Amino acid sequence: MRRAILLLGVPPGLVLGGAAQGSVALFSLGLGLLGLVVGARLLVLLAARRVRPVRTLRVREVVEGQPLPLRLAWRLPRGLPVHVEVATPEGWRRMPDAGGEATCVIARPGPHVVGATALRVRDDLGLWARVVPVGAPEPVLVLPAPAATPPLAEHAAPHRAGEPEPDGLRPYVPGSPMSRIAWRASARIGELHERAAEPGRDRLPLVVVDAAGSDDLAAVAWAARTATGEVQRLLRTGGCRVLLPGDDRPVTVVDPVADWPAVHRGLAQLDPGAAVAERLAVGGRRIRAVAAPPDAGALLAALPPGVRRLEGARS
Repeated sequence: MRRAILLLGVPPGLVLGGAAQGSVALFSLGLGLLGLVVGARLLVLLAARRVRPVRTLRVREVVEGQPLPLRLAWRLPRGLPVHVEVATPEGWRRMPDAGGEATCVIARPGPHVVGATALRVRDDLGLWARVVPVGAPEPVLVLPAPAATPPLAEHAAPHRAGEPEPDGLRPYVPGSPMSRIAWRASARIGELHERAAEPGRDRLPLVVVDAAGSDDLAAVAWAARTATGEVQRLLRTGGCRVLLPGDDRPVTVVDPVADWPAVHRGLAQLDPGAAVAERLAVGGRRIRAVAAPPDAGALLAALPPGVRRLEGARS
């Protein structure tokens, strides 16, 4: 408001003062400043009407705390002394003439909606600016970042839970027991092969994630991060099974490429108060949202401007 009063009040004051005192220099200065201020205002209004910005989200999933890339493009009338700025947490940042890339950092897991991005058309003298929103609301899934979890003795060596089960063939490795050689297959193939083995999948460690009795988003986020860290750690020692609220059976996770992404998305969409099927949770390590540390609220960062949580998004 003060800036507008200064820009609109000083030039007319100089014009009137120059006319009243008969000062041609003062009158000319005021008239020139008035023309500059009004001209810059008209240029900004014209550019804001013709900029026609477009926003494109490069990805629809991102790990919390990592930048979500936003592609911004527009067209400014050539020759106008104006530019476009984008809103960032640190303030307004000037962008290249034809557009560029901005980022949005969401530091909490869950389904969210990214609202319009604020752009500002500004004259090169910095006298006037006009904010132009760009982009319709778009859903984004923010995946939980892994929290460090202490190793548990019961999870340290999953292959000890039972005898291994056959899992196909592989070329014979010198030193392997002769009982593992698949003689018929070796004769058919023409070279020695042995039966590969892995732990019985029903004997893998069970991680149970439960949000029953908790309506605290910070506690749910803590549970999702803790479960993410635990599952990723168990993947390095042979895998595990994961039971999430709403699932009718545990999901086996032994392949970080084929199995883990779907479970990671499920952890990102934990709903407060969601309970697991108790009949399926026997013998598993339970990670409960109500067991969050007292300072869990500090782990829930504020959402950036224009971003809101999408409730009830899990299918």
